[in-house]
Amino acid sequence: MKKFMLIIILFVAASTKLIYGQYNSVHQFDSENYKKYSEHASIVKNSLKQNLSASKLNKLVFGYLPYWEYHNGTHHNIRYDLLTHLAVFSFEADSLGNLKDPYGWPWSDVITKSKANNVKLILTVTNFEGNSIHSLFTNRAHRTNLFSNIVQRVKQYGFNGVNIDFENVNEADRNSVISNFFVELRNYLVLQNLNLEISFASPIINWGGWDFSMIAKNCDHIFIMGYDFYGSWSTTTGPSAPLSGGNYNLTNSLSFDYSSVIQANPEKLILGVPYYGNYWRTKSSNPYSAATSSSIIVYRDVVKNYNNKELLWDYFSNTSWIRWQDTTWNQIWFDNEASLSMKYDLAISYKIGGVGIWALGYDDGRTELWKLIESKFAKSSSTEKNYLIPTSTVLEQNYPNPFNSTTVIRFQLSAFCHVSLKVYDVLGREIAVLVDEFKQAGIHSTPFVLSSTFSSGVYLYRLQVYAHGRGGSYSETKKMVLLR
Repeated sequence: MKKFMLIIILFVAASTKLIYGQYNSVHQFDSENYKKYSEHASIVKNSLKQNLSASKLNKLVFGYLPYWEYHNGTHHNIRYDLLTHLAVFSFEADSLGNLKDPYGWPWSDVITKSKANNVKLILTVTNFEGNSIHSLFTNRAHRTNLFSNIVQRVKQYGFNGVNIDFENVNEADRNSVISNFFVELRNYLVLQNLNLEISFASPIINWGGWDFSMIAKNCDHIFIMGYDFYGSWSTTTGPSAPLSGGNYNLTNSLSFDYSSVIQANPEKLILGVPYYGNYWRTKSSNPYSAATSSSIIVYRDVVKNYNNKELLWDYFSNTSWIRWQDTTWNQIWFDNEASLSMKYDLAISYKIGGVGIWALGYDDGRTELWKLIESKFAKSSSTEKNYLIPTSTVLEQNYPNPFNSTTVIRFQLSAFCHVSLKVYDVLGREIAVLVDEFKQAGIHSTPFVLSSTFSSGVYLYRLQVYAHGRGGSYSETKKMVLLR
């Protein structure tokens, strides 16, 4: 079956929508874009691949599976052993509380596979129109109808939880109104003798009116949609999910927008990450260049169609991007193993409940992102203790290794000290200085990108530390392998 192409060209208009937080999220954009395929899509009936051995996860891994990816057949490559939650996307709610099932529902193979692997099956309810959502919040008959429809599907298909993805909520409804909605949903489920998880798909930034701590109090989980910082509304290129840089980034969102939840209930937060990026036509080769058009492009298409392009690293946002020139300059900003690894480290360092994926299937057939999840979250829970102040200085093996262009080097420091981290070829010639500054005690990671001018082979990286007091001096060299 010919797969749907998830590259939709949009013209970029000079817009201030990001400033006011009124742009459409990728959840809404993809949903509306793929509605036109529902009438013509054929269901893939291939048998599911066998799972690898079961993994014990020490964090939640919550993935949305959209109906268009199910019908592409990409669900056959899901590592169920590396998921805790699979959210079926989506059951569309109207203003009266009626639900429209996702195309082709029920997906019997997904239901069976989730149950067999103890993956919680989540019913995702969506609505992207503020006044329609307001009707559900304020009209008891409409709200009760919605709850009744949710319960009917939960009982029929054995869902373990409900994810509410209501977006473009009116500002007046973002405080006690939405919180009361969750209270009434919980009470309705209890009356039906249902003990279900309730989660909410939440904006990454509080653009006004949100009380995330109150929502967390009345939900089991908040799925933070940690993306859409740049998109079709932007006048320049940039990362969908910047880890750092500027006023708006993932680190600042956890530190400020979600600070009250971090302090009281960090285990309820799930940091969603993008398995997609943005393709831009640009006016120059520079990062953050003025853009003339924009596309959404999923991870699988980036690595399949553009792996021969120049791969770069934006140290401002800690994000990967590529560029090339044909009739004009082109840029693709996306997340790969290196940038996702740093986002997962952020989630671990804040001791939040876990991470989430938008969307399952966007990596179709690729294994590296599953291996990264396995590396970060499928090991003993001792991972958490690494984020206490270390008792010694240690240089870790880079990951991935061998690597193709991009890898991440981690090290831990037991005291505030000056750090030098350099890369050499096998002849001892210095080819990169990754760190040359003072660092606080703790766990640190830095990406390393080798351009296409470097050939496959063994490279060395050396950490040198000097600290007064208990940190002392330290030097260690390790090998890493570039494999083109």
